Amino acid sequence: MTTTAVKGGRATLRAVLVLLLLVVAAIAVRDRLPDLGETVVVLGEVDGWWATAAVIAALASQLAFAEQQRQLLAGAGVAVPVKRVLAMTLGRSAMSMTLPAGSAVSAAFAYRVYRHHGAATSVAVRVTAVSGVLSLAGLGLLYLAGWLLSTPAAWSWAALGAATLGLLAILFWDKSVMARHAIGRAEGRALAAAVINWALDMFCLVAAAAACGVTLGWWQLALVYLAVQVVRQIPLTPGGLGLIEASMLTGLVTAGMPESTAAAVVLLYRLVSFWMILPLGLTGWMATRRT
Repeated sequence: MTTTAVKGGRATLRAVLVLLLLVVAAIAVRDRLPDLGETVVVLGEVDGWWATAAVIAALASQLAFAEQQRQLLAGAGVAVPVKRVLAMTLGRSAMSMTLPAGSAVSAAFAYRVYRHHGAATSVAVRVTAVSGVLSLAGLGLLYLAGWLLSTPAAWSWAALGAATLGLLAILFWDKSVMARHAIGRAEGRALAAAVINWALDMFCLVAAAAACGVTLGWWQLALVYLAVQVVRQIPLTPGGLGLIEASMLTGLVTAGMPESTAAAVVLLYRLVSFWMILPLGLTGWMATRRT
């Protein structure tokens, strides 16, 4: 089978999967589809302060992602100006949101920027890989926090696991081995930045809901957000376009939010966290290209 045929088959499979997911989402809310007129009314009454908070959270999330990469580079002895890292980060985000295989293209773009600023090939490869791993780890920590908060018995299991790990560390402690394999300060700070990145993006959704006058608890919104991230990690469409909106709308409506209000929340959240980033990303990409 030729490479072209394989790529064509993958594209067809991806299109079928996207269609199936959209059909499932439509069936889930088939009797509760939002009315366009009511959605417009909700958007017309958006609270400006909360909408501003959503914008700030989205921008701060990008800053946290930039800091995650800057810390890894600094730990490897590569000094990159903050403005340059931020420009690269915005460019990366826009690429991952709009291009097919956007995550791979985004990583390749970051690798070239790292190399341009003096990072050795091995350092550039390592920072690119570790940054991706830490992003997933940061999201995983949010899932862990959600599990601990939502499951009363989880705290006892967490305490048992921590005690077991502590005992193993005492029994097999070897300072020379631990010194070589312990997570460095730079990686620790980068992981903290990754958690903050995801938390700020989640707060962006909470602020968008508050702007639309939603009375749904923040905890329910957090659960919807975390559930949608599973869909977001599947690269069926650039930036999860279409799938995230459908999944989030389904989750919010299922959680008890009125259909028109849920649609307004999704539109506002995606406007701030997706569409607003695209022109900023283009500007960041152009800034890095000039150097």
